[in-house]
Amino acid sequence: MRKYTHYWEMLDMAVIAILLLVFVLGVGNSAHAGEEKWTIRFEPTYMQVYGHDQHVLNIHEIDIDSDRNYKTALTLETEPSLSGNGGFRYAMGKWAFGIDFFLLSTLQDLDKTSAADDSSGTNDEVIYEVAGREYKSSGPNEVLYFHIRPDTALQVWTADIYGMRTLAEGSNSGIHLQMGLRNADFDNDYRAVVGIENVAGTRLDAHSNYDRMMGPLVGLAADFRVGKSYFKGYIGQSLVFGDVELTSEFNGFTGSFSAPSYISYEKFSRKREVAIPITEFHLKWTYRLTKPLSLGLGANTSVWWDVPVPPGVIPNEDGAESLHENTIVFFGLYAAVKLTF
Repeated sequence: MRKYTHYWEMLDMAVIAILLLVFVLGVGNSAHAGEEKWTIRFEPTYMQVYGHDQHVLNIHEIDIDSDRNYKTALTLETEPSLSGNGGFRYAMGKWAFGIDFFLLSTLQDLDKTSAADDSSGTNDEVIYEVAGREYKSSGPNEVLYFHIRPDTALQVWTADIYGMRTLAEGSNSGIHLQMGLRNADFDNDYRAVVGIENVAGTRLDAHSNYDRMMGPLVGLAADFRVGKSYFKGYIGQSLVFGDVELTSEFNGFTGSFSAPSYISYEKFSRKREVAIPITEFHLKWTYRLTKPLSLGLGANTSVWWDVPVPPGVIPNEDGAESLHENTIVFFGLYAAVKLTF
């Protein structure tokens, strides 16, 4: 995989060099053409993230007399957040060349959870199962707790270098083929604590640290104009290659987590090669207020398929109880600001 990554890096640099050359040559010609060749856009986006819900806790409420085990599986929830989208493009005839970017940083959380057996002497039990570790309560004085620490976060970005060719066009419409290279990064930090209040527990720290990934991008766009309104739709597919280091650390302690006495430490780490397909859809409407300025609204969806998570995050459980989902979906609504000149 490493040799292929080097290949994409070399191709990435070649595309950048060609793009810069086109810009230099194009700027010299644009002064004579008197046409709008440059487009700069900024699209602040309200982004909601679905999927990639790391299955982090199983709660077992056990009635030994009746041999029943009531199971509840809890997953992380990714908070909606503002992301930065935008780019610039230079057009020359039926060709256009440009760079697009997307950047998101957000938190993941789960409501604090606590439980204890309240059966006052019966054989009932409550078990918290986290990453292969179990904490058991068999009485009301053994209070189990689990909570996500505030620095559990997800960061992702992409930067696309592309060329676009007009395949067909009318007086107010067009169909365009996009080809290019995508650069991408995805990092996820997961931190939690589980245990028995004032007795013992475990601090969990897990990380998915990706190197810069890159790979081919292809897409198809269609647009049409009605008066001063401009409508555009886009569907694209990319495949990024790279490496990811998946790390999990477990610190065992006695006492409370606010004043722990650490007694054990374990770490698991592995590095693996990845190839992540990314599918995208965009719809946008803009209205031309003045010759250079247009404002509008849009929606976009980006689906990242099978994104790995660190070892030891998912609780040990049979397949029917495993709710973990590796695929992650970004859905955004945005305001569009576009300048053309």
